[in-house]
Amino acid sequence: MDPVILEINLRGLHRYESIPRGATSIGRALDNDIILSDPTVAPHHLEILRHDDDSIELVNLAAVNPTRVDGQTIDRLPVRRMPLQLEAGRVQARLLPRDHPVEETRPLAGNGNRGHLFGHVGWAMLLVLLCLTVAGLEFYLGSYNSFKWGDMLKYLLRETVLTIGAFVLVLSVFERLLVNRWEIRQLLTSVCLVYLLYFLVSLLADGLDYLLSASWPGSLLYFAWYLAIIPGAITLYLIHISHLARARSLLLALLIASPIALPSILQSHQMQALFDNFSPAAHYHSELSYFNWHLRGTVDVDQFIEQAQSLDPGTAAD
Repeated sequence: MDPVILEINLRGLHRYESIPRGATSIGRALDNDIILSDPTVAPHHLEILRHDDDSIELVNLAAVNPTRVDGQTIDRLPVRRMPLQLEAGRVQARLLPRDHPVEETRPLAGNGNRGHLFGHVGWAMLLVLLCLTVAGLEFYLGSYNSFKWGDMLKYLLRETVLTIGAFVLVLSVFERLLVNRWEIRQLLTSVCLVYLLYFLVSLLADGLDYLLSASWPGSLLYFAWYLAIIPGAITLYLIHISHLARARSLLLALLIASPIALPSILQSHQMQALFDNFSPAAHYHSELSYFNWHLRGTVDVDQFIEQAQSLDPGTAAD
């Protein structure tokens, strides 16, 4: 039989140990051939016997958290096929032949190319400045009565910088736990892009509400933002930057986005409008047809006066 490899899964990364002929002891004690430091592993947990005829046996040595193969606890098991999935405590491992195929190499974000959006810290800083500019412009346009530079600075620090910083901090901790790495540059770039996308979606929602004289386009985009766009952005990051599997990335994205999405949706006026018949728009706003005066020609003052004079008292024009 060809040389045998033990693949040990360590939080997304893998460690590989060659299994020679004879007995290979595995456990937490320092006198083992392969040492696993996880506290759920026994001091002497498992022994792999590779005989002269290249046959292999697994021998469980642990009384607590005994060795499991394909989910079943074993005492002594001859290996008849590979790859073979086994567990020592909560450490997962596989017995593999040396010629077992490996996955294709995943490219680094930017691949060292400074011109790539995710390839250099300069792009991240430029996106941060762009986010601050957009937020400052929004504050300026929303200052109807008076505008003060000090108030805008407080707004940028409190809203923009704090929001971006909080997301980067939380997501970087998740990334460290998931893949045991820090990708601050790529994470900052991604958060800034999502932040800018939020402003574009907000402008689109306001424009559609005005054009259609209805509140459902904005409500639809609002729910889609929290239920689809944010989880989708996190999923793409986990797949293309952190290089996690698609199914796992989608599940993790939903778990990460849920603490943000659920409170925001439940406390939104869009949700209140669905259950409490509440709307922030004036009553006449909902009585207009979807394609109405926004798309029609205007009526000058003289024509309006003529139409008003032709009406009988107590009636309205069509």
